[in-house]
Amino acid sequence: MTTPANTFSWAKDDWTSLNEMADGFNEYRPAHSTALEGQRLELQCRIPGVPESDFTLVHEFDAGSLRWTLQEGDGVREGKDRCELFEMQPGLFFLHYQRSAEDHPVVVTMALDTRSGQATGAVGELGLEPDPHLARQQWFQGQLVGTDATADGAHAYTDELLGHRVRYAYSSDDVYDHIYLNEHLFTWVCLGGAELGVADTDRAAYWKLREDTYLFSWLEKNVGVEGMVLIDLAALRTVGIQFGLDQGTGDLVNITMGAYATDFGRVPSVPEHRPGPA
Repeated sequence: MTTPANTFSWAKDDWTSLNEMADGFNEYRPAHSTALEGQRLELQCRIPGVPESDFTLVHEFDAGSLRWTLQEGDGVREGKDRCELFEMQPGLFFLHYQRSAEDHPVVVTMALDTRSGQATGAVGELGLEPDPHLARQQWFQGQLVGTDATADGAHAYTDELLGHRVRYAYSSDDVYDHIYLNEHLFTWVCLGGAELGVADTDRAAYWKLREDTYLFSWLEKNVGVEGMVLIDLAALRTVGIQFGLDQGTGDLVNITMGAYATDFGRVPSVPEHRPGPA
């Protein structure tokens, strides 16, 4: 028996609005963490693969907010903003906040491991020409000052999710499958919720944080969403964000979300199994 779905259309204006899609995505979101309140964490950062891109990023945590300081060369920028922090494993945090003083929407999202001293994250931006509805993303990695962490031990780009099909329930209604195709692409399909019957293939990035634990991110080309999710396949739990502009209203959609997961296993690669004549 198949589940009825709306007639499919590639036109983004025919898709469920981001506001409607995101409604209820926090039902299965993990609890916020207060573990870093009162702490000052300094990261020595760089953009992966870009020479001479070093910068310092400092976070000073308060109750539900943080003060951030960004130093690049002789320039210093700072601000204080609301933040959302989740501790998914002991010492492994997922941090998300919007820089409210910018002239266009800017968010910072990262995985921060206080045990290893390693951090990986991205700055997401909307409202930039020539395609202001599309999300842009700049990755960075850093090490916590005061730990033994070095750039040589930074979180590694990984292929361990490739070939897997994983089902995520974000609420009692919203269910999606992810199929991780290759190093740059994944397919998502909605099996329950407001986007029922919609699917697409989008650009993706994968980082390994710990054993069976990953930071996964994607950029949707049709409606311009940045998504980033910390996936714990041992606990079958996730926490993540979606950041984009609603197609109809232009409203900013900036949500945190969580899911329960089921991993259906991995499809063999072509070198492992190539169909052919008996």
